Amino acid sequence: MASAADSSSSTSAFISSLIFNLIIFTIFIFLFIHLRPKNERVYQPRKLNDIKTMKIYEKLPQTGEFEADKKSLSSYFSWVPVLIAKPHSFIIQYCSLDGYFFLRYVSLMFFISLLGCFILLPILLPVNATNGFNLKGFSLLSMSNVSNHNRFYAHIFLSWIYFGLILWVIYREMYYYTTMRHAVQLSPLIQSLISSKTVILTDCDMSTLDEDVIRREFDNIDTVTIGKDFNELEKNCQERDKISMKLENTLNKQINKSMKKVTKWSKKGISVEDGLESKPKQDFQSYTKKRPHHKLKKKWYNKIPLIGGGEKVDSIDYYLKRIDELNKEIAYQQENWKTEFDQVGTIFIQFNTQYDAQKCYQTLDYALGKGSFNSKYIGYAPNDLVWENVSMNKAVRLGKEKTATTLIVLLLIFWSIPVAVVGCISNINFLTDKVPFLKFIDNCPQVLLGLITGLLPVIMLAVLMMLVPIFIKFLGKKSGLLTYQEIELYCQKWYFAFQVIEVFIVTTLASSATSSVTKIIADPSSAMTLLSSNLPKASNFYIAYFMLLGLTFPSGQLLQIVALILSKILGRFLDSTPRQKWNRYNNLGKPSWGVISPVIELLSVLFVCYAIIQPIILIFSTFALGLYYIAYLYTYNYVSGFAEHNLKGRVYLRALFHIFTALYIAEVCLIGLFVMGKNWGAVVLEAVTLVATAGCHIFCKRRFLPLVNIVPLNVFNLNNNGDVSTESTIRMSEYPKDQGYKDLKNINKQLSEKLNEEKEREKEQIENDEYIRPANDEDLAKANFIPRQREEEQQKSQEVNIGEKQHLPKSTFVDNDGNSEEESNSFNKLHYSDVRNNNNNNVPDISLNPELDRLRNHNQELDLETFTQNDSDRFNKAGLVGMVKSFFKPSETFTLAKVYKELPPFYELVSLDGGIPRPDLGLDNSFGLKSMNPVFDDENKISATATATSAANSNDSKPEGSSSNGSNTKKATDPFKHGLGAGTVNGYLYPRLTDTEPIIWICKDDMNISTAQITYAKSFSVDVRDENTEYDDKGKSKYLDSPPDFVS
Repeated sequence: MASAADSSSSTSAFISSLIFNLIIFTIFIFLFIHLRPKNERVYQPRKLNDIKTMKIYEKLPQTGEFEADKKSLSSYFSWVPVLIAKPHSFIIQYCSLDGYFFLRYVSLMFFISLLGCFILLPILLPVNATNGFNLKGFSLLSMSNVSNHNRFYAHIFLSWIYFGLILWVIYREMYYYTTMRHAVQLSPLIQSLISSKTVILTDCDMSTLDEDVIRREFDNIDTVTIGKDFNELEKNCQERDKISMKLENTLNKQINKSMKKVTKWSKKGISVEDGLESKPKQDFQSYTKKRPHHKLKKKWYNKIPLIGGGEKVDSIDYYLKRIDELNKEIAYQQENWKTEFDQVGTIFIQFNTQYDAQKCYQTLDYALGKGSFNSKYIGYAPNDLVWENVSMNKAVRLGKEKTATTLIVLLLIFWSIPVAVVGCISNINFLTDKVPFLKFIDNCPQVLLGLITGLLPVIMLAVLMMLVPIFIKFLGKKSGLLTYQEIELYCQKWYFAFQVIEVFIVTTLASSATSSVTKIIADPSSAMTLLSSNLPKASNFYIAYFMLLGLTFPSGQLLQIVALILSKILGRFLDSTPRQKWNRYNNLGKPSWGVISPVIELLSVLFVCYAIIQPIILIFSTFALGLYYIAYLYTYNYVSGFAEHNLKGRVYLRALFHIFTALYIAEVCLIGLFVMGKNWGAVVLEAVTLVATAGCHIFCKRRFLPLVNIVPLNVFNLNNNGDVSTESTIRMSEYPKDQGYKDLKNINKQLSEKLNEEKEREKEQIENDEYIRPANDEDLAKANFIPRQREEEQQKSQEVNIGEKQHLPKSTFVDNDGNSEEESNSFNKLHYSDVRNNNNNNVPDISLNPELDRLRNHNQELDLETFTQNDSDRFNKAGLVGMVKSFFKPSETFTLAKVYKELPPFYELVSLDGGIPRPDLGLDNSFGLKSMNPVFDDENKISATATATSAANSNDSKPEGSSSNGSNTKKATDPFKHGLGAGTVNGYLYPRLTDTEPIIWICKDDMNISTAQITYAKSFSVDVRDENTEYDDKGKSKYLDSPPDFVS
């Protein structure tokens, strides 16, 4: 009787959820089809030409290959095969590298789920369904229906096959990701960025590290910047930004009220003069009757009862006075920053080439000593840094990190309470016998009962989890993380933990416990057995969850519900100023990968965990992931802009590691089920699988994580005669099959051993004013870290120096005696006394050494709209056997040359300014393109404000202690003397040092109220403007062009 009721509840919940989600799916798709052609700003903003904030690489081209798709895209769903057929290079170009890897992850999990359908369902469904306990509904198809425990061996051997394939796919994809990341780092675009040539050290011991020490230790340093504590400046700038926005909103509000009054008079036929009754026309008080006021924040003594509250002030006057005060204070701090602020333990080391930066990064721990700094970074641009955390010392950073972790763990514990309630609701009909006030549920119609147990908990759970990422990101920033990329990864890590613990573990246990609670009360000793046997029943909840995520969420993603509501409804009420309306139209939505990825990762955990226990769930997971892929493919090509900060696919790597979590949980659950079934042979065999999974996990961490931020040094071509083509800058054939793992391990081992041997010698040399420096290229060649062919090329290139041949002395890295093989192969360091008298200008230029015009021509000659097609012919010729072989040989399938071909032509561009604004170069944009290609028609121009700012940055804001002698001195006329990217420019000064005074943007009116406010603000030295604005016939403000302070 009970089983029949259970089956009825399960079936009704499934049918109710399916019908409801299908209805929502149909409505959303219908609306998307009909609204898409009429609302391009919501559904196709990446094709528009008037989005001012869109970068050149975000805009879909209007000509070339993509134009051919225009007709097919006008139909309802013909865009689906068009986008699916696009090559990898196209997806990377227009979805960004992070978007490409996210889509790759979704498609990867889709194919793993689909593969499970073909491998597991034909065998496990008959095994589970026949000659068992004859359960009903979906329980008939799960392990809980198996009565003969010897049948568990089928589950074990299939888990070996399925989980083994997943482990190999993880390894294969990690190999691909590492090669792709190296290919990206070696591309001309990334090599030319200053961020790729800058190493950042945090929490440095300033008693042992300074600029002189760093310059002695490493070659080809351009600039060394010592960080400072700018917290006071940051506080003032934030206050000024906040007050400026309040002033702008207040002034616009008063003018809007005045215009509303005038419009009302106009409808009644009353003129402005008659309505004002001789009051000043340009004074908003004539229309609003009073000036705006507000109370200042209460001081501590104002909070005492009977003493009073904060002072009431005139809002406009207070804001103007405060902005004027802050302008003066900030200007003084910006001008005297060298003496006003204390040094902190963060050092920015900017090199001339990425090769030099990589050599430093890879040998840093042994060159400077691991205890002299805390963390090292490479490849982060100035706008990637959380500058308020730069000034933290190690103790403060550690304390904040521990505090943030504690708070998140407490939130995890607290959040489990409402989530457990949700899990109980999914099986609430099992509690009616013991909870009297729930008896009415037994009398509910089956449709309503299905909605309560199937749909309601799923929606409640989704809403609960939406609130978590905001809090995690806030704590991540406060915990002292240095970069915004780290904050995204921090959010991904903890949000995934929330998803697994709350959505899966707590919900599963609550659901299983609820369905067994009455029997446990009757026989407490049977608790473990009952929970184990009822664990498969919790899959009913996740089947409904997959239907919600697979039907409602992808269709809602296509419909762009939030953007549609904000654009058509809420935006009209929320946006009242020209700036708010301009921002609403011109700012594209940007993905937060740390929030989006864990949702898909959870789906992966769910179907992997239940693949053996309840294999029918694979059908729903395959369907859900397929729809997700299509929805996200459309969104990231047509709707969303690029994320603010480029993670270069790091989210993908962490998502792959998170699959191990799914495997662990699946294997532990299976072991638990086998233990309860007292099949000890099955327990041992599944335990072997668990140990093998742990071993693979450890291997992948040690094998791939050290390679993420490095590039194998032997792949750089240092003898390219200034040619920036890929064939000349990258030695594809030198890329090792182990992706540089052994070379990195060997060089660190040899450096460590040599460092220990020379400790005593180093002390003696320091006393004699002689210094030891780390390995140079010849040392690396002797350590077999780079090939000796590189050493020969170095010797050939030593005579090359900016068009002038000079003979250089031989290096003293290695003893010149050559008496014995042991001595000739020894790994020696260069003494400072060997080169102290050498002229730095004689150092050979190992970089590309191109001229500005030649690089500009290189950029202009590139065809940015031709994409390399996927190499499908190779698989067709190889046949099925060849495809299988290539699947198990990633080192041959994913060579550097093959992977590099997947990059779009955009990565062949050279950033002429190194990614830092360089007004002294006279460039229209970073690539020197002047509308030579249609895709660059709307490329950003450097405004006068940015010009002044960058000029001050590069000329007047030289960091304390930075020297410009020797090889580090460059002329503006030859900015590429030291390779790809611009010459001397310090991009790692605190951005607030170049903050300009705010511009208050108000709407221009016919009564000259805005003009009067502009004049009044001048008396406070505050810049208020009303350009590019007007009111329409309905008295609503609107913008005609960009804000006066907009820098594209």
